Amino acid sequence: MKHNKLNLWTTAVHVIDDFISDDEHLKQLSAESIVDTTIEGQDHKNLTPAQDLLYKQVSNVVLNYCIDFNNLELNDMQKGCLYKYDSTMVGNHLYEPHHDIGEKGFLTAIYYINSDYTEDNWVGGELTIYKQLTFADYPENSINILPKQNRLIVFPGYMIHRVKPYFGDNPRTSMVIGWAVKDGVQTPAMII
Repeated sequence: MKHNKLNLWTTAVHVIDDFISDDEHLKQLSAESIVDTTIEGQDHKNLTPAQDLLYKQVSNVVLNYCIDFNNLELNDMQKGCLYKYDSTMVGNHLYEPHHDIGEKGFLTAIYYINSDYTEDNWVGGELTIYKQLTFADYPENSINILPKQNRLIVFPGYMIHRVKPYFGDNPRTSMVIGWAVKDGVQTPAMII
């Protein structure tokens, strides 16, 4: 397992390669991951055994990433399946810059199950995380993380991010896990 910590300005983005070492677990996740479209808001109480094991392994990483892991709760788990980009996908929200706060995603983890990307075969599909959407800090205003198979990425859900178009012949599949804050900080109303 190779763990890289990318300091994206004041926020750490964790990238861990070769995250799962059990070949049977990888095969099971791969078999379950091919779906027609991304499945949003999967019932996280009824995870398959392979998904549950992935969740537990990712939670161990998140436990070390957070100040108060006990104040987080699993909010969302999605199967992501991107097929080769074509003109019908122009309106897909994944390709537009967005954040996960609207879905109560305080913390986001993306695990790449399958991808045609290799060191010798660029196929697109990078995750781009932005410092800001202006070009004031260009070219340091974003980082691109390649969709390498068996790679885990953990970052704050408030960070603007997007997926670049994917051109592989085989689907790029992933699991996206989001955590919400159980007890957010309560601020008193401002009286003017």
